[in-house]
Amino acid sequence: MNMNRQLGKSIFVSYILGAPIVLLTVIATILIPVIYVGKGLSSMSIVLGSGFQTIGFVLTFLIAFWLGGKLAYTDTKNNNSLISTSFKYSVLVNLVIWIVFCLIIGNSTGNSNFLFTTPAIIAVIVSTTITTFTIGLLISYLIKKINNL
Repeated sequence: MNMNRQLGKSIFVSYILGAPIVLLTVIATILIPVIYVGKGLSSMSIVLGSGFQTIGFVLTFLIAFWLGGKLAYTDTKNNNSLISTSFKYSVLVNLVIWIVFCLIIGNSTGNSNFLFTTPAIIAVIVSTTITTFTIGLLISYLIKKINNL
């Protein structure tokens, strides 16, 4: 099997496992206000009303998973440990997603100090930690197994 096909499979694994997790997270984020306070319609209208930002954010996920799949392929090809590969994958994907999220929020609100907010930094750390030991590890493992590396 040539390298391009192996890389393609690796990126596909990143998409096929990462996309549903993100989709469920976004849906849960929209529905949580409905469940707890009955105000989900306003959350949905904000998401649906900001089409440009929503499209940009979705495209960010596609780019992040592509970059992550490529990185995981290269790391497993170089015989790096699965936990190291998973950590790098998780850091890359989460940084791309959260930086773009902050840029979109900052652009939408006009706030120039948005990038260094405590919640965004905490979100990157928490997201990276969780994904390193869950979905990132699974993706790294599957990429290694699928490509027989």
